[in-house]
Amino acid sequence: MIIVVKGFDYRRVLVKGLSYLALIIIFYFYYGHMSTKFEDQNNKLENELNIQKKEETLNKSLAYEDEIYKEAVIIVDLLEQKHIQSVKIIKDKLLIICDYNTDIEPILIRYGVKAFVKNTAKNIKIAIDVKTIVENKYEE
Repeated sequence: MIIVVKGFDYRRVLVKGLSYLALIIIFYFYYGHMSTKFEDQNNKLENELNIQKKEETLNKSLAYEDEIYKEAVIIVDLLEQKHIQSVKIIKDKLLIICDYNTDIEPILIRYGVKAFVKNTAKNIKIAIDVKTIVENKYEE
């Protein structure tokens, strides 16, 4: 029987150690590269989503503006244009100023108590909440 006693081979341990070290370094740089790549993709998607949200809010506000304008035209038609002195939007109210002898019954029928009416000696002021106008349009 022959017994072979192997000695401790420093070269083989050194090669294994360097191989593991090289493997760890490669994984570290790969992880760094991929994390920056995914971070760039994430930032790009975030920017696209922010742009989409801004466009959606702009489109929605333009749609609301159109609805308010259409409603103002309808109100002017109901009250007859010759009686209207001015139509303004002040804060969140649509303010219509018309002659004192104007028949405001169609506005009272259309809006009910949601139309605030103030009679003065010279004119009639009607204030309608813009929120009411938009809600009525999208409720239908």
